Amino acid sequence: MRNLAFVLSMALYAACGASSSSTPPTTPDEPPPPVPPDVDAGEAPVAQAPDAAPVPPEPDPAQQKADLLAAEKAAFDDAKPVFDKYCAGCHVAGKRGAKKSTLEHFDMTSYPFGGHHADEITAELREVLGIGGGRPTMPKTKPGSVKGDELAAIATWADAFDACQTGGAHE
Repeated sequence: MRNLAFVLSMALYAACGASSSSTPPTTPDEPPPPVPPDVDAGEAPVAQAPDAAPVPPEPDPAQQKADLLAAEKAAFDDAKPVFDKYCAGCHVAGKRGAKKSTLEHFDMTSYPFGGHHADEITAELREVLGIGGGRPTMPKTKPGSVKGDELAAIATWADAFDACQTGGAHE
């Protein structure tokens, strides 16, 4: 019976591991695993965070402004035929419907637009054309006639113009 107890205890000892050390056994020819220099030999190594991704360089402000202005010009080129069709008759000097008071309000004779609403022209256009909801009040002769792709072209230009304002591209 004593031999049986001895055999069972040896089997348990072998099953649970012959060593209480946390380092894996090595063969005589195999060196022990390296310990990082900042870790004491008795401590378990702490996982290091992976190297952080490189920080991209700061964008060039002059290039950002140039990109904003190029996007605005492209959007204006798309919207200009719509402005000419629906707005120029009253808002360009020399046109039949252009009155002094109308031009003081909103003048499309040159670009960027002039008039006392020039600083808020995109908000004003969105409102009078009903972009984003609301009842359109322009063009004066046929309110709400700017629709679909034509209205989208004006909205795209307004967004590009606002991006230039926000990005400091306009002087």
